[in-house]
Amino acid sequence: MHIISQVHSRACLLIEMTTVSEPKRKTCSYSFHREPLTSLIELGSFVTDDRLKSFVGQYGDILTVLKTVVDAVPLQTLLQFYDPELRCFTFQDYQLAPTLEEYSILMNVPVQHQTPFLDVPKEVDFRLIARALRMSVKEVGENWKPCGEVVGLPLKFLLRVARDEAEKGNWEVFHAQLAALIYGIILFPSMPNFVDHAAISIFIRGNPVPTLLADTYYAIHSRHGKGGAIRCCLPLLFRWFMSLLPVSGPFVDTKSTLKWTQRVMSLTSYDIRWQSYRMDVKDVIMSCGEFRNVPLVGTKGCINYNPVLSLRQLGFVMSRRPLKAEIVESVYFEKRTDPVRLEQIGRAWKFVEAKDGSVLGKKFAIAMPDYTDWEQPPLVLADSVPAEHYKQALMESRCLREKEQDTQMELYKAKADKLHLAHQLREVQGEDAGRARSKKRSYEEMESMLDAEHRECSRLQRAEVNHQKKIRDLEKQLKDKDVQLKKEMELRQKSEDYLGGEVLELRRQLKEKITPLPECTECTLLIDQCHYLKTLIPEDRLS
Repeated sequence: MHIISQVHSRACLLIEMTTVSEPKRKTCSYSFHREPLTSLIELGSFVTDDRLKSFVGQYGDILTVLKTVVDAVPLQTLLQFYDPELRCFTFQDYQLAPTLEEYSILMNVPVQHQTPFLDVPKEVDFRLIARALRMSVKEVGENWKPCGEVVGLPLKFLLRVARDEAEKGNWEVFHAQLAALIYGIILFPSMPNFVDHAAISIFIRGNPVPTLLADTYYAIHSRHGKGGAIRCCLPLLFRWFMSLLPVSGPFVDTKSTLKWTQRVMSLTSYDIRWQSYRMDVKDVIMSCGEFRNVPLVGTKGCINYNPVLSLRQLGFVMSRRPLKAEIVESVYFEKRTDPVRLEQIGRAWKFVEAKDGSVLGKKFAIAMPDYTDWEQPPLVLADSVPAEHYKQALMESRCLREKEQDTQMELYKAKADKLHLAHQLREVQGEDAGRARSKKRSYEEMESMLDAEHRECSRLQRAEVNHQKKIRDLEKQLKDKDVQLKKEMELRQKSEDYLGGEVLELRRQLKEKITPLPECTECTLLIDQCHYLKTLIPEDRLS
């Protein structure tokens, strides 16, 4: 890069020696009016971190656009460099132009390859609007009002309704209403404190990026050379421009000492952040239908832009000078003046031609000599410079450009080799790390297994000690019981022996005291008489 800077500096010096001083650029004064956004920003604070992902996933990163603080000075400076013929901003040795892909990244909203917003419907469909804003048809109809040349809903009414839904905790409804408010006040501003029908229609379609870019180009182009108010999505244009400028070095160091115009004019193509977030862009919309460039339809008018001039911003090589058909003014008119042309653009958007790296080449943001020769304005010979010096300087300038291009290609190859080696190194490091991790894992597994076995042995040993103790306790208890039983048996035996002697003694004494009864003859006689009487009584009487 140091070699390239030296080459570039010498080339610029030679060119300065052989050119007359450029006449002062005619400047215009532009105004960038924005409505007070305090109420809307306060409403946006209800989207907390836990709900932000859901909101962004459904409506894009429009809250960041809402919170972007716009500095009018950089935009005022940018518009002084607008080139109406090429639809871009032409600087010292480079060109810049906002693209669909960049706006899509900044908004986090994809560009749909379909017919974009063309115009508001002739008849208002209150049911469709009520469904999109999560309101009742009656509510929408009663508050639908005209404002100037447009119709729509007052900001005050929408703020009140959205705040009520947030207080109730109806977050899906609140998110839809907040998004519609941002569409009407920030993305597509029309009348003060008013969300018009066009903004609501674009919100319902859900493909805002083409219309945003169209409004940006149409607003700048229509006011070029005249000055006045620029009415488009200013936060998005501001974020796009600032994303390309350097974030360190002389441009930043001179912030407090030089004017914005001086700082921007001192920049060269080597200072611009060509790649940054745009390296992720793979497909670029280059044309639509029969148009060789891209026709855009905004809320007020139609205009084309030329993607071929913006490839370097998206990280691709500017390999050739653009064809005349690719940069010709194909579209520029107010929508209501040419409805037939408007329908033609709508049909063209059904046949979007997007090109990828296989056509545009590898990602390397440089400009080849064929393009830089076309881009560079012709040199004007000063009266005080001899012709031979001019020719010599011109030849040296061309040689230096060729050397610069060769150096850039060598740098590109070196970077590619470096990336390849870094990739191989990561693979080798990854394999070594994988082996180390597997060994470490096996050691850790073995250590954990040994620890588990040790813990299990300790547990079993403790259990065995407790078991032996219980056995000893039981044996002791059994011995005690045995001794006790023996004592009880001896006592019982002694008691039985004692009782046996007592029984024998009592029996002996009883025998001594019992006297035998005399025989009774009268009883025998009575028994015989009873038997005799029984024979005298009939048997049936006895029963």
